[in-house]
Amino acid sequence: MKFGLVLAAVLVLTGCVAVPPPGPSDSEVVAMQERALQQTWERTGLEGDPPAVEAGPAMESEAWWQAIYDCVQERGFMITSMEWSSSSGAAIMTNSGDTIDDPETQRAFYECVAAHPLVLDERDMALTDAQLDYVYDYYQSWLVPCVIMQGYRLSDVPTRTEYRALAGQWSPFFAVDISISGADYERLERVCGAERPELY
Repeated sequence: MKFGLVLAAVLVLTGCVAVPPPGPSDSEVVAMQERALQQTWERTGLEGDPPAVEAGPAMESEAWWQAIYDCVQERGFMITSMEWSSSSGAAIMTNSGDTIDDPETQRAFYECVAAHPLVLDERDMALTDAQLDYVYDYYQSWLVPCVIMQGYRLSDVPTRTEYRALAGQWSPFFAVDISISGADYERLERVCGAERPELY
C-alpha cells in the first residue's frame, strides 16, 4: 500500500494527474448512434441499403430492450437472444448464439431497432480519442510501472496508436506474462489503483 501512496504523490508532484477530458460531444453521440445503426444493418446479413424507417423518440435502456422485443413480436417474429453495444450495434441470435438465418426476421429486427433510437449512456459509448489518450497516459505513467514493480512482466504493450486502434480494449492487469488470479487482480487494484481512471 505504501508503494501506491508514494507513486501517487510522485505523480501529483510531477503533474501526471490530469483532469479527465470531456465525454463525447452531441455531434459525436449522433455519429455513434448512426454507426451503431449501420453496424446493426450489416450484422443482419441483408444486402443493399437499409430501409428508410421513421424513428420515434429516443428511449432509455430498460424500456428500449422491451420495446424491441415487443416490436418484433408484433410483426410476427420472435427474438430468443439479443445483444447491443455502441461499437457493434444490435444483433439477434439463436439461444446457442448462432446467427438467425431468416431474412424476414432480420429485416423486422432492423426496422424495429431503427424505429426505436436508444439514449446512449456515456459509460456505454466508445471512448473518444481524448479519453483514450487520457487512459493511455494513466497506464504509461502510473499503472504499467506499478504492475512491473509488483514483480509482473508485461507482454505486447501497445503504442498509443495501437491502443487507439484497439478502442481501449487493453489493460496492464490482463497483459501480465502469467495468468492472473482473482486474488492477484484484487491485490493489484489495492496497491496500484483502478484498472481504468475515472472518466465521468
